[in-house]
Amino acid sequence: MKVFISGASSDIGLAICRQYLSEGWQILAHYRTMRSELELMAEQNSDTVELLKMDFSDSANLESLLSAYRDKFLACDVLVNCAAILNPLRFSEVSVSNIMEHFSVNVLPGLLLMRDMAPAMVSRGWGRIVHLGSIGVKFGGGKESFSYSLSKHALEFIPSEFRDWASKGVLVNVLRVGVTDTRLHTLDPAKNITDRIKMIPVKRMASVDEVAKTVSFFGSQTNSYITGQVISISGGE
Repeated sequence: MKVFISGASSDIGLAICRQYLSEGWQILAHYRTMRSELELMAEQNSDTVELLKMDFSDSANLESLLSAYRDKFLACDVLVNCAAILNPLRFSEVSVSNIMEHFSVNVLPGLLLMRDMAPAMVSRGWGRIVHLGSIGVKFGGGKESFSYSLSKHALEFIPSEFRDWASKGVLVNVLRVGVTDTRLHTLDPAKNITDRIKMIPVKRMASVDEVAKTVSFFGSQTNSYITGQVISISGGE
C-alpha cells in the first residue's frame, strides 16, 4: 500500500510520515522546502520513502506541474493533504493577493489531486482521502489568520461524487486540526499561545503524534465506514 503525503516537511507532515512508516506503508512525500528530518528519513528508508519536490504557489502552472507527476500520484492508494501556508494579516488589511496565495497552496492542489486520484482509487476498488483542515474555521479564523482559515473552510466542500466513490470503497474525510504543538504558531505574532490554550477544554495543545495517529486511522483500512465527514481533532473545541 502506498500513501501520498503533501506538505510532508511540516511538523505534522513529518509525524504522519513516521506513523505510516511504522505501519509498513510505502510513502511518496511531497515538500517545497527540504528539512533535514525529512531528508534523513528518506535516506534511512530509501526502499520505502520517495521524495517529491513541488512548489504549489504558482497557481497558473499548477495543472502542468501536477500532470508531470501524474503517474506517481495515481499509483497511490491514499492521499493525505496537509500542504499549507500561513501568511498572517489582519482582516482589515486582507487583500486579493493574500487570499489567493492561501487558496493556491491550501486548496487548489488538494482538490486537483482528489479529482485525479479518486477515479484511479475507484478503478482499484479501494482508497482513502484525508484533508487536513483547521478548527479556526469555527471561529472565523484568528486575529491574523482569516485567509488561512477561509482556505481551510473551502477544503470542507467535499464534492458530491464522494457518494459514488463510497460504493466503490473510496472514503473521503476532512479533519479540523486544533491547536497543535508545531512551529506554525511562531508565524502569527498576534497569537498569545498561553491564552489560546486556556480556551481548549482539555487545557493543552495536541501533539503531532496524536494528529498523525488520527490521520492514519482515517487514511487506512481501519476506517471502513466513515466518509463525507468533517471531524475535529481539537481537544473539545
